[in-house]
Amino acid sequence: MKIVEQQLDRAPCGYLVLDQELRVVEMNSTLRNLTSVENPQHIHDLLTIASRMYFQTYFTPSIKMHGTVNEMFLTLKSAAGHMPVLMNAVEQNGLYECALMQMSVRGEYEKELLLAKRNAEKINRETVEAYEKLQHLMSEVESKQQQLIDLNSTLQQLSITDSLTGLKNRRYLEERLHDFLLQAQNGRKVALLILDIDYFKQVNDTYGHQIGDAVLQELAWHLETKVGAAGIVARLGGEEFVVVMPDSGIEEGLAMADSLCKHIEAADWMHVPITVSIGVAVYALGDEVGSLLSRADSFLYKAKANGRNCVFGNE
Repeated sequence: MKIVEQQLDRAPCGYLVLDQELRVVEMNSTLRNLTSVENPQHIHDLLTIASRMYFQTYFTPSIKMHGTVNEMFLTLKSAAGHMPVLMNAVEQNGLYECALMQMSVRGEYEKELLLAKRNAEKINRETVEAYEKLQHLMSEVESKQQQLIDLNSTLQQLSITDSLTGLKNRRYLEERLHDFLLQAQNGRKVALLILDIDYFKQVNDTYGHQIGDAVLQELAWHLETKVGAAGIVARLGGEEFVVVMPDSGIEEGLAMADSLCKHIEAADWMHVPITVSIGVAVYALGDEVGSLLSRADSFLYKAKANGRNCVFGNE
């Protein structure tokens, strides 16, 4: 083995090579030691169930569109339990080369917090002369507690936020939809809108992916501004977006969809003007998250078949 290959095998971070079907082609010793999976055949073998869904939703569209993925938060299986990592990936010669860095910062904060508390308890039993030192250590405890709270909050936001547009991601969408559908079983209404940019491939092919990304970001801003407090806006993946409207039936859902369609067509776009097609579905008895999304998606395709830049729903 060449020196460079030996160094990569023992590098202080995991190294993983996947083919375009996300099968494991190569994996260094560091990553093997970090995980509890022997001879994994597919990336899903290394991930927890929640991370599999997030990976499939975000990684494939991002790597195919940009050729790279930056700071993707995942959770691996390991002998010691679930292990959080950050993954960067790049496409090279039809393969995906991935570097995975274990996120030990949170654990270090917890260890420091525990140590500081123990020191404080010991000093508290000692003489009055240790009072000032005790106060100093207690201040450190409070500081580390706040750092841990802030870190947990940041990690939580990263796990539910689409990195390109800043909207909520599919993981967050499916969690909230599940809650709304449970409430819908007791009579609460909920409408779901799926939007797709018309001829978005032409935007990327004509102007490049950088402009395409800018268009996605600008559309996200228009959607949030227009929907406001009436609903939740999320990016489903690629050029597809979702609006969830609690306490809304088909009339309110179609009205919002029609308003969005007209607003986007008439908007003053900074980069490339676009239009969207929208499918609208509402909760029906027995619906689950997948069935409601699937029905709205079928209406979206009917809107596209009707000439695009229009709305279709189960009136």
